[in-house]
Parts: sequence; C-alpha cells; structure tokens
Amino acid sequence: MTRPVVLVTNDDGIRSFFLEVLVEALERRFTLRVVAPLREQSWTGRSFTRRGPVTVARHPGLGGRAWAVDGTPSDCANIGLDPAFDPGSPPPVAVVSGINLGFNVTLPLVLSSGTVAAATEGALAGLPALALSQLIPRDRFEALRETGGRGDAALARDVRASADRAVAFTEALIARGRPERPIVHNLNFPSGVTAETPIERTRLGRASLGPCFVQEKDGVRRFGLARRAKTPPMADDTDWMCLKRGHISHTVLDYSTLGATV
Repeated sequence: MTRPVVLVTNDDGIRSFFLEVLVEALERRFTLRVVAPLREQSWTGRSFTRRGPVTVARHPGLGGRAWAVDGTPSDCANIGLDPAFDPGSPPPVAVVSGINLGFNVTLPLVLSSGTVAAATEGALAGLPALALSQLIPRDRFEALRETGGRGDAALARDVRASADRAVAFTEALIARGRPERPIVHNLNFPSGVTAETPIERTRLGRASLGPCFVQEKDGVRRFGLARRAKTPPMADDTDWMCLKRGHISHTVLDYSTLGATV
C-alpha cells in the first residue's frame, strides 16, 4: 500500500536538530518531502521572496528527499506544494511545520511565526496543516539557537517525545480527510513532555509585545524582545497558561472566521 506523502518544513533551517528528529519520526509512517529554508528564518511571518531569485537545491540526508530553499518558510511550503515540483512523486496530503525552537503561543507570536506561516500555506491549499513548537527554558534559548538545538540531552528527549506525539496527531488529521475550512492546528509542547502528557484545546493568549527594538546608539536599534518581553496575566484556557501547567497546547487557527461579524 502506498504511504501518504507529507510535506515537512520549518523556519529554523534545514540543519535544525529539531527538524531531523521530526523527520525521523514521521518517516516511520509517511513518505516525506522535506522543503526547508537554507538558513534560519524565524520571525518572518507569512513573507515571500518577491524580488530576486529563490534557489532550490537537493539536500543530503533527511531521508534522501530533501531540498534547501534560500528563502522564507512560506516560500518553502509554496514551492513544495507546487504540482510541478518533484515530477513523478504523488502530491502531499498534509503539511507539517516544525518542530520550532521555542514556543509559538499568544496572538503576536503566532502572527510573527514562520513556522505557523508555512503551515498556513498548507491550510490555504485545502490540506491538513500542523504547526509544531517546543518550549525551551529562556536561560538556554540563545545557546541552543546557535547550535540548532543540539547538545542538550534532556531537551533531545523532549523533542523526540514531541515528534512521536506529532506523528499520531498527523495520522489522525489525515484520516479525517481534507478539511472544509482553512485551519492550522498549532501545537506547543512543554518541557518534560511524554507519551502521557495531556493535550488541551486552548485559545490564543492576548499579549502585547510592546517595543521590540533596543537603541544601541543614535540612529541604530536592534531587535531586543528576548531581553524585554514580559508575559501579562492570562486566562486559564489560553495556550500560554496550558504550557505553564506542563500540558500540550492545541489551538485551532480557523482562518475562515477572520471576516466574521462580532
């Protein structure tokens, strides 16, 4: 029996350890088409490379069917879903984006996320779409970002457990068939996640990033959210509070409701 094809992408780049773990888990059940950014593309949102060429090259490893794209996560997903891409291969039946280094919770972070944006391309194409993110302790985030998520045994265990949970979730989504509405399932995994960690249906927390740039000298500012962001109090059913409880947050991003009257 032919296994379904799943398009896998991310925003941390094709050399991310978290992507490698996800691919290793997914390829047990699916045929994969991995199309990921050549370089880290965090905080790019749903941006496209409108001016200039986008290079696409085969990438060794990752199951042998991987391509590196010198562009954004949305570029990657859009290119990977092109019917003319990879001639002779069946088209993807789902898009899985991640696993992201760090969480993607609350409205401003979700809107800024390249991980969520790549999954959104799948949703807009009428496919089951899944965005995956892994909570990382703040004091270790920058060091792990520099290594692509490598070098931390406890975190590696978390990511493998998260990837296993993502496989089961992906199988369930595909079994439901093509969704009637453009929906992204945004999953955020806590530290210490296991096969028994509860999944909670959550909603986006309402937060404000405030000033995102720190002045270095006259006329020069640098992105400085990690040094300044503070999390305001939120309701118990929000994605952020779910993560704080040590549970898996599952937020359904239903884009068909964006024009609804309130």
